[in-house]
Amino acid sequence: MTVGEFIGRAWGDKNKTLTGRQVRLTGFVVPAKKKNQWYVTRMQLACCAADAFPLKVTVRGANQPPADTWVEVTGTWIPPKSDNVPLGTVPPEISAISVDPIQAPSEPYE
Repeated sequence: MTVGEFIGRAWGDKNKTLTGRQVRLTGFVVPAKKKNQWYVTRMQLACCAADAFPLKVTVRGANQPPADTWVEVTGTWIPPKSDNVPLGTVPPEISAISVDPIQAPSEPYE
């Protein structure tokens, strides 16, 4: 599943179809300011590289690989504790089952 699809379903799927489903996300590691937290990230393009913006998913339950390492994260969605979080203000979370380093993809953008 793309990081963008995961984010869209985590924020916008009223039926919460991600619940209990194992997903695999591919992206690069970005450290978070909070301890024991990091992001699997992909850049999304609207037109060109100059307008790229990050799509981030918080990874829980796994040690952080070195920053900028490409990884494949397998895990399950962690539903937000509140339905009152404004969409897009907090990255969705995934509980990692495994984190495997990979080669950077030939197409790094989504």
